[in-house]
Amino acid sequence: MSSPAQGAAAPVSHPVTITIDSAHPGPVIPEDFAGLSFERGPLLPNSNAGVSGNLFNPDNSSVVTLFGNMGMHSLRIGGGSVEQLIPAGTGTDGYAGIDGLFAFAAKTGVKVVYTVRLLNPAANPVSDLQGVNAKAAGYIWAHYRDNVSSFAIGNEPDWHTYHSWPGSRSFAARQLDPAIVEDAADGPAPGTAYPSYLARWRSFADAIRAAAPGAPVSGPDLGAYDTSTFTPDHTGMSWTRRLAGDEQHTGRVAEVSQHYYAGGSVGATTAAQAISNMLSTQWVTATEIGRDLPPANTPYTPYPWLHANNLAPVIQAGLRYRLTESNDYLVGVPGASDAYASALWVLDHLHWWAANGCAGVNFHNKQWLNTATIVPHPDGPGHGYVIRPKGYGIKAFTLGSAGQVKPVQIQNPNGINLTAYCVGAAGEDYVTIINKAHGANPPDAAVTIVAPGPAVRSAQVMTLAGAQRGDAQGTTVTLGGATITGDAPWNDTWDTVSVAPGSKISLTVEATTAAIVKISSGG
Repeated sequence: MSSPAQGAAAPVSHPVTITIDSAHPGPVIPEDFAGLSFERGPLLPNSNAGVSGNLFNPDNSSVVTLFGNMGMHSLRIGGGSVEQLIPAGTGTDGYAGIDGLFAFAAKTGVKVVYTVRLLNPAANPVSDLQGVNAKAAGYIWAHYRDNVSSFAIGNEPDWHTYHSWPGSRSFAARQLDPAIVEDAADGPAPGTAYPSYLARWRSFADAIRAAAPGAPVSGPDLGAYDTSTFTPDHTGMSWTRRLAGDEQHTGRVAEVSQHYYAGGSVGATTAAQAISNMLSTQWVTATEIGRDLPPANTPYTPYPWLHANNLAPVIQAGLRYRLTESNDYLVGVPGASDAYASALWVLDHLHWWAANGCAGVNFHNKQWLNTATIVPHPDGPGHGYVIRPKGYGIKAFTLGSAGQVKPVQIQNPNGINLTAYCVGAAGEDYVTIINKAHGANPPDAAVTIVAPGPAVRSAQVMTLAGAQRGDAQGTTVTLGGATITGDAPWNDTWDTVSVAPGSKISLTVEATTAAIVKISSGG
């Protein structure tokens, strides 16, 4: 990190004490927690914005290397294109895309959430869609079960535009699914499509389980979660919560899935405002849906609200949940979603949801939006792929997330914009500290970590940093002093931190950086 420019104020450092609570451990973080989500299109040949071949195949060395360097263990294939393209196995390419995908999965060690199509519109139906899906699932399960996380059914079926309604014979209605019907006698009625959806979902799930005995099934992969109001787009209720309640004792569903874009639609949100929001305390702590200041004036959904109203009930029903499609904003904000701020946001987002019982988060990588993590190399076809800053946040999480969540108490008398998390494994604790202070003259954090017990032997730190202290807008990122590329192994560096008597570890976490502290203890 560079020193202050001439004339600039020297950095101010404020004390922060982090105490690890080993007596009240939280959830164990699954190995495949951090992941990416892609549309169905990348399984097709030559459909990757000028980059030839299938995106997911074992010979795509650039993407294989990036997945390995990021420590990626989950890959979800889904998105709206699942409901628009013909199902795998029904085209001239047969199961070639699936074969490439799972050969890629075997080479990279990822588990795949594979989504099958649910939407079957009256105007252009797929003949025996349920049977087609079952056949594909049976093929995948017979050949590639070691790399299957689950079979998901449908993408965002809770939107009103997915449903039919009685009495409508318009062409628009015929584009919708006649099997999933809303009561619309006095206009679209909130939640009335759910019973027919549940019956349809269960019939598809049972067909998949019959063709692939023992295969895990997930759903509902919903797009709506603000149940406070009903609009022509929103259902006015949480189908995630309802499915968990209806399926909790059936043994049919292995994982309940939800989509989540914390910032919602971009609207008039500027890059500066998006960065301020992504690094805000409100997204992490607020318990009510909020609204940005003008000019954006768009609603955002903070983590605690979504958890309390949609996902804590899943845990209470005895089921696990996964955010199979997540990101900061829908389509993203240029200069923010693809900037260094997104690395800090991803790292915090992953740790918050891990600490609150989530089974995993997959960041949506739709071609090639500002929110995408992996994108084609800027030099064009033939040069492979690169990661944007989000990839560094994912890697920083995977470095410090092997084990079980341990709560931390944070003493922060000066109110620095800082979060901290701890994950413990046998003989090691990992404390991740994210100093989100940014802008002009942001404060550093003089951190003291109080580790449990007297047996701390050593401590090391790795730093996630941008190009300049306080700058969250740039695109240059390093982790452990190194960059992550798709053409060579990542060359990480851990620096030694001294341990004082009483198992106290002191370090400075500069503004707009994150530190992963590895604490070794025991014999």
